[in-house]
Order: sequence, then structure tokens, then C-alpha cells
Amino acid sequence: MAKNVLVIASGETERRSLRHLVEHLKGQGTSVSEVSIPPNNKVLNAEMAEKLIKSAWYADPAPDKIVLLVDVDGKLPEEVVSSMRNRLADRLPAEIRAKVQYAYAQWHLEAWYFADAEKLRIYLGRNLGSVDTSKPDEIQNPKHHLKQLLDKPYTARVSEQIALRLDGQTIALRSPSFRGFLDAALNGAGTGEERNTQQAQEEGPGVGQQTRRRVVP
Repeated sequence: MAKNVLVIASGETERRSLRHLVEHLKGQGTSVSEVSIPPNNKVLNAEMAEKLIKSAWYADPAPDKIVLLVDVDGKLPEEVVSSMRNRLADRLPAEIRAKVQYAYAQWHLEAWYFADAEKLRIYLGRNLGSVDTSKPDEIQNPKHHLKQLLDKPYTARVSEQIALRLDGQTIALRSPSFRGFLDAALNGAGTGEERNTQQAQEEGPGVGQQTRRRVVP
């Protein structure tokens, strides 16, 4: 049975598009079943992440793993991710046994689109200009570049149309941040530690194999 992974991300563009970029993970026993985002265009901060994680855990079926994808907007990823992790550390109750992993997008997911330059070029029907697609994580404001190349307004629906045509494996070859996201979904080798690792060390061996217990709030 495929591992059921929930991704928590910042907005509607991610909700529509991310699942298509990770479709190939199904062949490795991992399925991103849902991308959860803050309601009403609210900001994805620690408080909102807490609410989304709890809502997912008490749903049926609950996810086996949760990946929190943070936009760092060109800042140092370690600082942004560590800040989110530290703020969440004491907010989640012990009965939430799903592994919570952290990953980041350097400049939102539009930078990842440029990593599959050939297929993006085919979709757009034009060259990609002066953007260095060999280093997509270093493209500043990739959303702006993408908007300039499109012959129609850039919306979440258009983003999904683009994502459907791209190859996640190609993107992973060129984007370290996308590779980290995939690693977090697959095996927990992303930017953060598994939330229950420290808990397992404190409570003794076998805690990772405990039967998951849900307490309805």
C-alpha cells in the first residue's frame, strides 16, 4: 500500500499544481493524496500550520506523513525552516503520530517550472529569454518572468496546466530545493528532522511502532 503523504503549502497555485509534479513518486510507494492550504488567502505561519496539521490528523484516513512546504523568498532556508519548526515544536499534541517533515521552495514553485526548460518552452511556444534554467533556485522572482512569457494572465489554473506538462524527475536534477521536497515526501531526508525522532529517543525503543491513537478534540 502506498504511503499517504499530505503536503501543506501556501496557496491555491501550490494546491492545484504540486500533485502533478510529484506524480512519479507513486512508482516508489508514495502518494501525495492532498495539498492543504490556508483558507481565505491567509498566511501560512506556525499557528495556521498547527491548525492544518490537526485537521488532517483527525480526518479519516489520516496521513502517514505531513510535509510542510515553506516559501523562503530568497532568504536563508535554514533560518526560515528552523524558525517554523521551532514555533511548531510545542504546538502539536503527542497523539499526532504522523511524521512532520519540512521542505522549502527558494522562490516559490514557479522557479521549479524553469528547471524543465524544454517542456516549459514547448508549453509557452517561445524561448525562455535570459533566465538561467540550469540554476532555477537562483532565479529571482520567477513568477514575474513567467508572467512576461505568457500570452494570457497567470492564474492558479494556468499554473496547473503547466505543471501537468512538466517532468518532476527532470526538475529534481536541476533544483536542490525540489530534490529536498521529494526527499521529505519519500523518506524524511529533507530539510528537517522527523518530529517524532526526539520523542522516540526520550520514550525509549519501539515508540515509532506504537499503534496510532486518535483523540478527537
